Amino acid sequence: MKVFCRLSPRLQKISLNSVLAIGIFDGCHLGHQKILKKLLARSRQLGVSAGLMTFSPHPDRVLNRKKISLIQTPQQKLKYLAKAGLDYCLILSLERDLASLTGEEFAREILKKALGIQEVVVGQNFRFGHNRRCGVRELKVFGRRYGFRVSLIKPLGRNGQPVSSSLIRQFLQKGRVELAARLLGRPYEIQGLIIRGRGFGRRLGFPTINLETANEILPPGVFLAQVVINNKTYPAVANIGFRPTLGGGQPSVEAHLLDFSGQLYGRSVTLQLLRKLRSERKFPSLEALQEQIGRDVARARKYFQTGVGLPRLS
Repeated sequence: MKVFCRLSPRLQKISLNSVLAIGIFDGCHLGHQKILKKLLARSRQLGVSAGLMTFSPHPDRVLNRKKISLIQTPQQKLKYLAKAGLDYCLILSLERDLASLTGEEFAREILKKALGIQEVVVGQNFRFGHNRRCGVRELKVFGRRYGFRVSLIKPLGRNGQPVSSSLIRQFLQKGRVELAARLLGRPYEIQGLIIRGRGFGRRLGFPTINLETANEILPPGVFLAQVVINNKTYPAVANIGFRPTLGGGQPSVEAHLLDFSGQLYGRSVTLQLLRKLRSERKFPSLEALQEQIGRDVARARKYFQTGVGLPRLS
């Protein structure tokens, strides 16, 4: 997948006559996946490229000055989109590229003249143009006027709830990773670099890897988890929080890999959170903490050996 951060003649070589999806796609959840499925199906039917136009920073940070935490890092999102099979991704800045454009100017100058697309795929709640004044109805009008087709994807629901990035953020910020996974279609992932910690885990008999991460949402608690290293998956127990029994301080992300030995410092790994085992709390002594960690590890072994209690994503 080719990635572009500006409109250019080089971009138009691949975008000309292509099918394009437009949206934030933070989390690449099941609703986004429905749009991508339609996008790729149409590109195959027409024999053209499939692309995505997305935005950075997040529009709510620009238009509404909201302090919004993203589900994925930019690198995680691009990796997911490339794996999905897209040919190109265009990342635009609302402030730099689009702030002053009306909806019709966006359709005419960006979609038709700069990109030359023949079809656009969007969700039902898609908004565009200055102050987000235009929606799907206007987009269809502009499509007929400037010669591109509009495919509309209806919202997706799960268990009576809409599949949305905002709801997933709420679940994750409360540590409810199983519910988030049902809307993502996969476990929530934290990407990180293994750094040296303070050695508390090893002294307690449960050595851990410590992650330095750019992920903005760090669900609090102790979790049944998996750690992916070089495409190999290891069962683990993860702790995310302030380690109050050990003096608190800055929030940390660490994981004890079951039945693993070896040096991993400097490695890039993916931590997948499967199920919350308990909340983080302060213990009266290191011995009490050690005993609780032992119980956490025993529960994790049972889950991984029997599958009992593992979260279902369907």
